[in-house]
Amino acid sequence: MAREYRVISADSHVDLNPEVWAHRVPARWRDRAPKRVVLPHGSDGVVCDGGEAHGIGLTRNVGVPYDEMPFQVPKFSEPVGNGTPELRLVEQDRDGIDAEIMFTGADGLLRDAKDDDLYLALIRAYNEYMAEEYMAVAPDRLIPMGLLPTTGVDHAVNELEHCARLGLKGVMLSRLPSGRGYPTPEDDRFWAAALDLRMPLSKHSGGRWSGSWGNPTETPLHGAHRGPEARRSDPPFLYPHVIENPDNHKNDAIGLLLDKQINMAYGALQIAYAGVWDRFPKLQMYWAETMSGWIPYSMFMLDDNYRRYHAMISHFWGMGDLERMPSEYLREHTLWGTLYDPVGVQGRAAIGADNILFSTDFPHANSFYPNTRTVIEDMFAGCTESDRRQILAGNAIRYWHLDE
Repeated sequence: MAREYRVISADSHVDLNPEVWAHRVPARWRDRAPKRVVLPHGSDGVVCDGGEAHGIGLTRNVGVPYDEMPFQVPKFSEPVGNGTPELRLVEQDRDGIDAEIMFTGADGLLRDAKDDDLYLALIRAYNEYMAEEYMAVAPDRLIPMGLLPTTGVDHAVNELEHCARLGLKGVMLSRLPSGRGYPTPEDDRFWAAALDLRMPLSKHSGGRWSGSWGNPTETPLHGAHRGPEARRSDPPFLYPHVIENPDNHKNDAIGLLLDKQINMAYGALQIAYAGVWDRFPKLQMYWAETMSGWIPYSMFMLDDNYRRYHAMISHFWGMGDLERMPSEYLREHTLWGTLYDPVGVQGRAAIGADNILFSTDFPHANSFYPNTRTVIEDMFAGCTESDRRQILAGNAIRYWHLDE
C-alpha cells in the first residue's frame, strides 16, 4: 500500500563522512577513495585521490544561530542530518516531514580522481551504498538521487541504467550527459534512455550548465570568452556562427533572453534551443533549490525579450527560431524547487502550481528545522488547499512515482 504523504522535501541534502561507504569501493581502489581529514583550523574535510581538501562548509549546519555561523568548526560527528538513516527518520518526524528527495555535493569531490576508471568506480560505489544500505532502511521516505559520471554519454547511460536496477527513484545531473557545458546531439541517447526507464532527472540549482575544462592549446569555440576563460570552461552553446560587430555589445544569445532578470532558467533555455524539448515532448527536468518568486517576472521577460531579440539571435549567432515561446517550454517541461518563499506561492499561477515543489534544504542553514510546520503555515497563507497539497507533496509524488 502506498504511503500517505502530506509534506515532502523535494530538496534535502545528505553529505556523509566517506568512511561510511568506503567499504563499497573495490579493494584495489580503496586507498585512493575519499577520506576524512582534519584541516589546519580543526574542521573536517575530505580528500579524494590525493587532491585538495574539500571542507564541509559553514552553511551546512542547521540550527546554528546566524551570528555564530562564521565561527563554527564543522565536523561530521556534530551536524544534524548526516548520521545514520535511522537517525534521519527521527529528524524527519521531528520536523513533520514524510519523505525527502536527497542531493549530495560528492559529485565534484569524486571528480578529483586522477583517472576515469577510479572515478567511475567511486560513482558506482556511492550509488550502491545509497540504494542498498541507506535508502533500504525506509525506501518510501529516504529518497537519494543517484550520481552520474561526467565522462561522456556512454558512461552516463550505463550508470543511469544501473541506478534504475538498484531501485533509485531518480538521478541528478551536474553536467549535460556528454559532460560538456552545451547540448550535443549525442545527449539524445541519454534523454531517450531516461524516458524509456522512467527515471526522473534533476539538477541541483539553476543557471547555465557547467562544462569540461578545455585543453590550453584549443582554439576557443564559438561563444567562448577569449583569454584564460577559454581554457577553463565550455561555451553555453555551439552557436552555428558568431558575427563579430563592434556595435553589438551583447556577447551571448541565450543571455540576451535573460536580460534584466536572474538566470535560473538558463539551462532550460540551452536545452530548448538545442531542440531537446521538441524531440522529446514528454521529457521533464527538475531544478532544485532555485526558489520560485522569480518565475512570474522571468516568464514575462523571456517572452518579451524573445519578441524583441530573436532576429538578432538569428543574425549574430545563427540560431533558428524556437518552435514555441520560451515560457511555454518552462511551463511544459520544467519543475522548480523552492524553500521558504511566500512570494513564489503568491505568484504560482504564472507557471502553474504543478511545477513548484516545496523543499526544506535540511540540514543546511537555509532550513528551519525543527520548525518547518510553522514556516509552511506562513508560506501558504491564503493559498488554496489544492495548490498547497500539490506543492507540498503531490508534485513530488507524481514526478518520482512515489505512489507506485
